[in-house]
Amino acid sequence: MSTFNEESERGRKLGLTPENRLRVWLGDFRIRIASQRQFSAYFFLSAIIVILLFLFYAQVWVVQPMRSEANRMGTIYAFMHSVTTADKIEIKPGFYQNTIFETVINPNFPVVIIDDEGLPRFWKAIGVDSEDYSDANLEKVRLVAKELNLENEPISFESPKFEWGPDGQAVSKPPEIWTLHYGESDLVKRLSWLPFVALGVTALFVSVGYIGFRQIKNNEQRSIWVGMARETAHQLGTPLSSLYGWMELFNAEVDEVGDGALKQKFQKILKEMEQDTNRLNKITSRFSLIGSTPELRPQDVQVTIGETASYLRVRLPRGVEIVEAFGPLPVVPLNRELLGWAFENLFKNAADAMEGQSGRIDVSSEIDEENRRVDILVRDNGKGIPVHLTKQVFLPGYSTKKRGWGLGLAFVKRIIEDYHQGRIYIKESEPGEGTLFVVSLPYETPSS
Repeated sequence: MSTFNEESERGRKLGLTPENRLRVWLGDFRIRIASQRQFSAYFFLSAIIVILLFLFYAQVWVVQPMRSEANRMGTIYAFMHSVTTADKIEIKPGFYQNTIFETVINPNFPVVIIDDEGLPRFWKAIGVDSEDYSDANLEKVRLVAKELNLENEPISFESPKFEWGPDGQAVSKPPEIWTLHYGESDLVKRLSWLPFVALGVTALFVSVGYIGFRQIKNNEQRSIWVGMARETAHQLGTPLSSLYGWMELFNAEVDEVGDGALKQKFQKILKEMEQDTNRLNKITSRFSLIGSTPELRPQDVQVTIGETASYLRVRLPRGVEIVEAFGPLPVVPLNRELLGWAFENLFKNAADAMEGQSGRIDVSSEIDEENRRVDILVRDNGKGIPVHLTKQVFLPGYSTKKRGWGLGLAFVKRIIEDYHQGRIYIKESEPGEGTLFVVSLPYETPSS
């Protein structure tokens, strides 16, 4: 597969803008990935990555913190058990003392302690500097305390109060009532998000599975199309070579005809045969391009559409006319063979919609400067399409005709969207009134 830099350099030589170089490269990448049989491996790998990410989140952000919290609570429980079973309470330095101070001074949840006069005395894990006791900082702490009250009701507790007497001894006073304002720990917040994360991972996994299934199904359809197209091109190649040979012999025989009128008649027949043989050769070339990455060159889309319309005018049913009404258009990166084939199918589809009656196919253009696109409008006055079927017409196998494989518009969609990075859709359709198809293609700026 060619790298982006290689494709960008090739696009620069062709005069493509950086935006369209990227668009062409992405389209090429998508076509190549879609055509590879190893897509199931990519899907399997992406599923493993999703699972590993979820396991990483659960292990690092939930399980390990829960284990640490369990160990801490076990240590506190052991200390409290020793206190309740002891004859007298004695705070020993070292293990128990460190446990108490560590728990009080470094809580793992946001906490604010405010005295009975409304003055914050201690706070931690609230995003405010715990060493700054300025008025502005204390006001921030009070606001945080109010926010914490929305999460949990504050807890009131007694705080001993002492005053020093004249003799230098501490005198106990009635305890003050302080309040503890606290919020949820990071662990609790992670646990509260865990069901949503699990649901999101499940939805992502199901979505990836669905997309993978659709992609695999589309790959199978593409494989059938590509195989059929290439086999058709191969089968057409042999009789075409023979036809060219027979035409050369016929041309040599015509040169020896003495009757001038008869010779002119044969030459006219030979010319028509040559045109149709060349057309067959062109069709063979189109089929051979299916499945490969076509080369796009900046060209005038009007010329391609005009050639297709000129060829079909004498071959469409009598009474059906194609009317072109183009304004000035910028150049569009396109493959002339494939885009001509797409519009040929569109015109034939519009003619078939008239069901043998006289009709008109109007081809016009609009420029979408905001999105840098050229919109080609193909309107017919045929039988129209019911609203609920406007999306189904592009599906492989869908056809309203008794004969036909239902691949015409499916090929058109593939050529427009996969190969030219454009878009095709039905803008308007009314049963008995006609249908308006829109082909939107990215264009090049005049400076390119």
